[in-house]
Amino acid sequence: MPYLALLPSLICGLAVGVEDVRCRRVPRAWIAAGGLAQLVANVTYGLIINSLFVVVQSLLFAVIAAVLQCLLALAKPGALGFGDVTCTLMTGLGVGLFGLPAMVVWWLLMGLLGLAWMALWIRFDPQSDTPYAGKVPFAPVIVVAGLLAAMAVALL
Repeated sequence: MPYLALLPSLICGLAVGVEDVRCRRVPRAWIAAGGLAQLVANVTYGLIINSLFVVVQSLLFAVIAAVLQCLLALAKPGALGFGDVTCTLMTGLGVGLFGLPAMVVWWLLMGLLGLAWMALWIRFDPQSDTPYAGKVPFAPVIVVAGLLAAMAVALL
């Protein structure tokens, strides 16, 4: 049951996703706490399976994912924010634990779920009468896609 190692990213990611939906901000303190807890879970998992390479692997994949997300944010200013980049880093620590297949599936799911989420959010925007009208929160997509990708790879 290696997917239980994802609990820190999942719990903190769900809280971050709710906060992003409510007020379009991703609290850095929650990201730091979730990332640190996920790193501890990764080290514990690595010690249990007697392979600390998975810790290095998860760190490298998380950094690569965050850099890619940052490049996407810089390519189209306003589409993604720094909170989405930090959320990607935290979630990447969990998904990276399962290697390259999980990372590829995660990015594919982020794209597919993200497109569907944006279409539904814009169509049924519950905050159309607030200052957040037309702004789509993306942290929930990052977390849900990460969870689905890691579980799909872990269960196969």
